[in-house]
Amino acid sequence: MKEKHPSHGSGLFLKIAWQSAVIVAVAVLLGIISNRLRENPLPLFTESSSHETPKFNREADDLTISLEEAKELFYSHEAIFIDARPKEFYDLGHIAGAKNLPYEEFDRLFPSVMKDVDRDTVIITYCDGKHCHLSRDLALALMERGYLNVFVLPNGWTAWKDARLPVQATPVH
Repeated sequence: MKEKHPSHGSGLFLKIAWQSAVIVAVAVLLGIISNRLRENPLPLFTESSSHETPKFNREADDLTISLEEAKELFYSHEAIFIDARPKEFYDLGHIAGAKNLPYEEFDRLFPSVMKDVDRDTVIITYCDGKHCHLSRDLALALMERGYLNVFVLPNGWTAWKDARLPVQATPVH
């Protein structure tokens, strides 16, 4: 009786593994080619996230949103606006429907102002003046608390007023 050499079994396994790898590679290549030939090809890679991505493009370190984009979100009711200025300025006038969360009082007021705001909500923060950083600081603080769809409207109050968009003032009691 002839004995089988131990290397024969492993050689067969390597041959099968190699042939399987070639078949898979050819199938992947054919899939990529046929996708490219489609009228509307599917993306090969997509970002995975547990939160919905805002529909407006921005760089990872750029939180700004244009006045036009903010206006579109305002009229479609797809975002909430948060005024980062102190209450005295907010009371004098603010974007219609905006919440007031002064950055200087963030820790104290955050729980009450944000209690009904879902973490997936698109939020637009604003203050006033080209050099005001309260809205950016507020946006970063909100992001640290888990709000990921946060944007900053530069020179927000003045830009909004100058564009004659809806504003309101808090009545004096």
